Amino acid sequence: MTRADRWSTQVAVSRRGDRLVAALPDAVTAAFFLTLWIAPLAFGLHGVRNAMLVMLVEFVLIHATGGFGASVFREDLTRAKRFAFLFGTSLFYLLFVSTFALIFEAWWPFLAFAWLLVGKLAMAVDPRRTSTERRVAMQRRWVQTAIVYLLGVFATVILPLPRLGITADVTPHLGLTGSGLWIEQPHTVIAFGTLYFGVLAALGARQAMAAAEVPRNPRDDAG
Repeated sequence: MTRADRWSTQVAVSRRGDRLVAALPDAVTAAFFLTLWIAPLAFGLHGVRNAMLVMLVEFVLIHATGGFGASVFREDLTRAKRFAFLFGTSLFYLLFVSTFALIFEAWWPFLAFAWLLVGKLAMAVDPRRTSTERRVAMQRRWVQTAIVYLLGVFATVILPLPRLGITADVTPHLGLTGSGLWIEQPHTVIAFGTLYFGVLAALGARQAMAAAEVPRNPRDDAG
């Protein structure tokens, strides 16, 4: 192995590690849902209820990502205007999150919004990517999240998902009110969250690995 090969390998490993961090928020969230699927009371009596709210906040964020991407990468705007556009977009979507907070009588939806937003914008602040690469990565990510979310919704309605720890005997003790599939069969939304964030984490890790590859120079092999 030549010196150039060793340097390329070291750079690839470094870039791969840095970019794999971008998949971490989705992986952690998937683990949270999987834990609830197996042990619904692991995070308290309202753990499943809170996870349901996470999926609602994620729905809002899928829409918000398009607006955030447009404001961050618009080259025709000055930095001040881009910041103003980003700030205004954030306030708009925070109104939806505030509504969820009032309905669920809790403040932590804002924390969930911030946590999920980290996973959405991680690619936008990757210093090892060019502006064009970041824009393309965010656009690809937005399409992926929208498709995976929609497929997840259909899957929870059509597929006979296993209850695991969320049995019929446990459901009345989860503090869920109202009606609907997610209320009457809460294991469906927990399974949805597990699969959704798990797939996003896997896609993010795969893209990070591919993006970190440094092409080898044929001249080095010849030498």
